[in-house]
Parts: sequence; structure tokens; C-alpha cells
Amino acid sequence: MDADTPPFLLETRDLRQSYRMPRESLLRPPPEVQALKGVSLQVTAGRSMGIVGESGSGKSTLARLVMALERPSSGQVLLEGRDLNQLGAAELRAARRDFQMVFQDPYGSLDPRRRIWRTVAEPAATLEAASRTQQRERAAAMLQAVGLGRDALDKYPHEFSGGQRQRIAIARALITRPKLIVADEAVSALDVSVQAQVLNLMADLRDEHGVTFLFISHDLAVVSHLCADVAVMKGGLIVEQGPVRQVLTEPRHDYTRALLASVPEMPAALPN
Repeated sequence: MDADTPPFLLETRDLRQSYRMPRESLLRPPPEVQALKGVSLQVTAGRSMGIVGESGSGKSTLARLVMALERPSSGQVLLEGRDLNQLGAAELRAARRDFQMVFQDPYGSLDPRRRIWRTVAEPAATLEAASRTQQRERAAAMLQAVGLGRDALDKYPHEFSGGQRQRIAIARALITRPKLIVADEAVSALDVSVQAQVLNLMADLRDEHGVTFLFISHDLAVVSHLCADVAVMKGGLIVEQGPVRQVLTEPRHDYTRALLASVPEMPAALPN
């Protein structure tokens, strides 16, 4: 590795986030909730990481901070060594080419009033000038990459199934050729058979396009399908992390063991 190359694609350092709750009394300050209590993790390019935990564990808060949608109370989010929260507005906008997000609800994340080609092309169009024809062709290429044809370009979101809409959301994330995609419960709203199709698609994109995923889920079995490493979160903290095979076959923390016990059947094959 070159001396000037950052060792990690993504790194968070002692990341903390607190939220003020509604005031309960005029005589007392509003209470605070600590959503993250010091989260440090490292994601190496080419090694997708899963973030696993129950609702309220801090997973989605972590996703928002990694995407620079919120500023942390303290700590750092480094993308290729650059602290995202120290970038100016123009620098951050340009940096977003390298990191994109896929949300849980494939319908809610797509504008129902816009044709699919406009939705898919939008992230790239905001970063660089391109003609309408160029935007359509880029959108068509991304839709093809996720298994949809050109006939999807002029349709609207309601004309697609849930699995197809999530493919469209992935195409939208891919169009800037990002290095990192944050997927926040991206398959939890889909039925089991469609989940498998979307996970296989993500695995193919990881292998063919070199995309690294930060894959957030409550389901260890889902994470084991896509990720090389996993971090287990509970109460705003990472309680265990390491290679997927190690964590799933030799869990050290009681909470990890409890999560594993709740999974009906783990896959026979796990990543190295």
C-alpha cells in the first residue's frame, strides 16, 4: 500500500450522538438520550461490513452519521482519511460521489411523481453537467446492471414490485460509481424469496464493481450472506466485532449468542 493511501475506506472514531428529548418540566432541563456512546470501527475497501443489532441499538443513527446527514455530538467519520464533518458544503457535495445510501423502504425512497430515469440519474446529475440524453443512457446502464431493462426508464415507481423498486434504489446509488454504499435495513421490507434475489444482486455488484457495503440489519443470517466482517451493537455500543465466520461460530458476548439463538437456521457456507 502506498504511504499516502489511507489504511481504511471508512473509519469512525469514538462516535457519540445525543438527542434532546421534549422538556418534561419547566423547572428542569430537557432530558438527553445517548444514541451512540463511542463507536469506533474500520472498514477496509473490498471487505463489506455488517452492523447488527435490535431496534434501538443505534444502527440507523450510525448510518446517518456515516452519510453525514447529521453531525455527531463528538467523534469523527473519516472517508479515505478525510473527516466528513470538517468539509465545506461544496467539498462534501463533491465527496458524496464516493458514498451513497440505500434505504429500507424502496417505495418511500423513490419520488412517485418522477419517471424512473430521472430518479436514477439524479445523484450524478447534481454533481456534473450532462445532457438529457446522457442522463438517460447512464440511467439505462445502471438499470441494466441491476437486472432491469430500458423499458423501465419511463415508468413510475408504482408500476414495479417491491423487489424491483429496491433494485431501482440500488441503481440510483450506483450511478456515481461510489466506493461505499450504506444499506440501512435494505431488504427487511421484502419477502424471503425477494430478499435472496436482492442480496445476490448486491454480492454480484460487490464482486463486479468493487463496491464496499456497510450493511445494517437486525438479521445475522442476512449479514452473513454479504459481509466479510460484522459488528454487533447493543445500547449504542459495539459489543463484539470481527470476521463474520469467527463471530458467528465462536461468539464471545452473551448478546451475540442471544441474537444467534433467534435465527432459525444459519447458512451452511460463510465468507472467509
